[in-house]
Amino acid sequence: MDAIVSDTTALIVLARRQRLDLLGACFERVLLPRAVYLEWLAGDASVEQTVASLGFLEVVEVDDSPLLGELRMLLDPGEAEALALARAQGLPLLVDEKKGRTIARMMKIPVLGLVGVLLLAVERGILEPQVAGALLQESINHGFRLSERLHQAFLNRLALSADPQMKSKT
Repeated sequence: MDAIVSDTTALIVLARRQRLDLLGACFERVLLPRAVYLEWLAGDASVEQTVASLGFLEVVEVDDSPLLGELRMLLDPGEAEALALARAQGLPLLVDEKKGRTIARMMKIPVLGLVGVLLLAVERGILEPQVAGALLQESINHGFRLSERLHQAFLNRLALSADPQMKSKT
């Protein structure tokens, strides 16, 4: 994937783990709608410097549209702009909140969450499976919410990735 539009959650989680580099390793461009950038900035004053120093992060103005107006009635400003931008650009969306993912799927926008980014990094050899597992566990320990079903599916995929016999069969 060349580019993705991001909502705020994965940015915050990866920044706290000092692993925003994973986004740059997986995507050439990560588009941040202005509302997402402002949400992230409100929680961390160093965000301005972070965005300026990481060339793959791009803050983007989202044009007002009837779709954006409808999305603003259903979602927070960052999610609404992220969905509208992903739809307008024909790009996948990095979003972890259940409501945002559900609406994106209804709009036929491909979605990826933090778990998906970690799995992509493992598949591309950017992260070892045990490092990806530890990163997710640290994130959960610090407040990232994940269903038990998705957590177990993630651990199963990591186990398959770590097993050399399974790798040779794929």
